[in-house]
Amino acid sequence: DPKIAAAMTRGHLRLLVTTASEDLLDGFGRYDLWGRIGFLDIKRRYRRTMIGPFWGTISLAVFTAVMSSIGVGLWKQEPAEYMPFLASGMMVWLMLSTMITEGGNMFISSQHLNRMRMDYSILAYALVWRNLVSFFHNLAVYLVIVAVFLPKLITPSILLVVPGLLLVAVNAVWVALLLGMICVRFRDVQQLVATVLQISLFVTPVFWPPHLLTGLTRVVFVDLNPLFAFINVVREPLLGKTPSPWSYLVILVVTLVGWVATFKMFSTYRKRIAFWI
Repeated sequence: DPKIAAAMTRGHLRLLVTTASEDLLDGFGRYDLWGRIGFLDIKRRYRRTMIGPFWGTISLAVFTAVMSSIGVGLWKQEPAEYMPFLASGMMVWLMLSTMITEGGNMFISSQHLNRMRMDYSILAYALVWRNLVSFFHNLAVYLVIVAVFLPKLITPSILLVVPGLLLVAVNAVWVALLLGMICVRFRDVQQLVATVLQISLFVTPVFWPPHLLTGLTRVVFVDLNPLFAFINVVREPLLGKTPSPWSYLVILVVTLVGWVATFKMFSTYRKRIAFWI
């Protein structure tokens, strides 16, 4: 891309980053670069297609329509309540699972950028940015369903989607960096991550309402499930509700532990990433 090449020529890309903190802070400041990289990744992925990224939106709409017809009968739910529940949950799940999957492949798929000596964190910020853009594309499905079935879901609490997405983005950066380093060093971990995500989709309340579980099973798969906490802080505002304080507490703990572990590992192994690639 000419603009990215020009930025390199002007010296806006660092030739050598000495510390992890400089990498993270300077990389975040290059929003013009990671923002453009994110858009170019989306454009490249849907090159020569007429609909582009809205293919994902269409797929989500078809999936929601089919699964809703099954879920309504299986879990004895009202269509007007279950369809927004399923659509909003799948929107967030697709965003989370894609961020995690692409995070594991982040450095492996960016081998061509190795010679640039750019801040590694730029790749993580670009990954998060493009998936947030895809989320807003998929938001069209939710808006259509709500307009048809339950307009009253649009309440002031929908504004809580913003801090919810911010929490997702903050955590997605450390997840991408951590999984990126682990997977580029141990390539088999990618398959493990994919397997865990497949299982997590069914044990996390995405298709099924969380109130159906009780006792120890609920504690394990709902209350202590960090994936559910992240889904909850975005989905609940879309359903006209306020997320539970417990979800925010779980996310706070995950954020602190995740960033401390990632920063320590990033500080120790950042300079070895180029050799692992």
